[in-house]
Amino acid sequence: MKKLTRSEQKHLDIINAAKEEFIEHGFLSANMDRITSSAEVSKRTLYRHFESKEVLFESVLTIINDSVNESVSYQFDDSKSTKQQLDEIAYNEIEVLYHTYGIALARTIVMEFLRQPEMAKNLIKNIYSIRAITQWFTEAIDAGRLKQADPKLMTDVYVSLFQGLFFWPQVMNLDIEPIGEAMENKVNTVTSIFIQSYGLK
Repeated sequence: MKKLTRSEQKHLDIINAAKEEFIEHGFLSANMDRITSSAEVSKRTLYRHFESKEVLFESVLTIINDSVNESVSYQFDDSKSTKQQLDEIAYNEIEVLYHTYGIALARTIVMEFLRQPEMAKNLIKNIYSIRAITQWFTEAIDAGRLKQADPKLMTDVYVSLFQGLFFWPQVMNLDIEPIGEAMENKVNTVTSIFIQSYGLK
């Protein structure tokens, strides 16, 4: 594994410190002085890497998104049922949402997107593993498991179902993060509704 240069390590330290600052205080209340202190860098160093708090915020999200997109891949498995595979995808997406991002950061993201809608257009879609899900739908269609339909539209439908049960209620403080049987019921709901719409008998 290649050893990071001093500059690369400082860049990473700033990103990690900024993520925790945004989670704890939100974007508007996030303090660049606290970030520099936590990252153990000077303010001059911070601004050499990131010219503004907005740029730093986008960088944090982009790095998380890239990490997720690089690590998440869904390969269609003809030996498993459609439902089993969709359940597995749902549980993996839940893991990404709740433990890679976390609802606290997701809430900060949504609040900042309302303030900066142009940023939202570029980044909100990447909270989910869109490319991986779309690829799985394409493979499932080719395997004769799903109806002949636009995989991108399927992805929009799936993400909307997922968001409706696992994202928006938690971000808006309308519901807690589901666990145990409650999570199983919600996953089953997302999968079942999707299969009713696009599945083949």
